[in-house]
Amino acid sequence: MSVANLSNTGRDERWLTCQLDKGMFSDEVAVTYPPSGSLQTSVFVGVHTVKGATGNRGKVRVRLIRRNGSLLAILPSADQDIVSVSEQDVSEE
Repeated sequence: MSVANLSNTGRDERWLTCQLDKGMFSDEVAVTYPPSGSLQTSVFVGVHTVKGATGNRGKVRVRLIRRNGSLLAILPSADQDIVSVSEQDVSEE
């Protein structure tokens, strides 16, 4: 799903709880959402977009979009990957 195909209505930035792991390079982190479970998405993001230490749960800065009753997060990856998220995993800090 492309970012261009999504409505901008209700879009804002928040922090998403995720698993943080070491990236391939020193300036990136592997972000996995949800932090546990069988259907996970993992992407690489810049270290400046996360809070927390690798090897632990942390948070990643995302843009949120509400569409057709669903909450979607645009991850700050190179491809701006989009995942469906739970309200309980999103916070302002």
